[in-house]
Amino acid sequence: MDDAPVSEKHARILLKYKPVCICNGIKYPRVADAIARGARSVEEVAQETGCTTGSCHGERCVPVILEMLDGKR
Repeated sequence: MDDAPVSEKHARILLKYKPVCICNGIKYPRVADAIARGARSVEEVAQETGCTTGSCHGERCVPVILEMLDGKR
C-alpha cells in the first residue's frame, strides 16, 4: 500500500489531467512521455507533442516545459 499522504496521492492523480499547453489541450503525461523518450529541448518536446503551436506560441507552456526538462516538475 502507498504510504504517501492523501494530498500527495491526489496531486499525483491530478497531474494526469493537468494541461501543459492550454491552447492545444496537451496534458502533463504526454510531455513527460516525450521527455522520457529522449526529448531534451523545448523544440524537441514541441515536435513530439505539438506544444508551443497554439495561439500563445508557447508563452504559457514553455516555462512549464523548461521546468519539466530541468526535473523541477
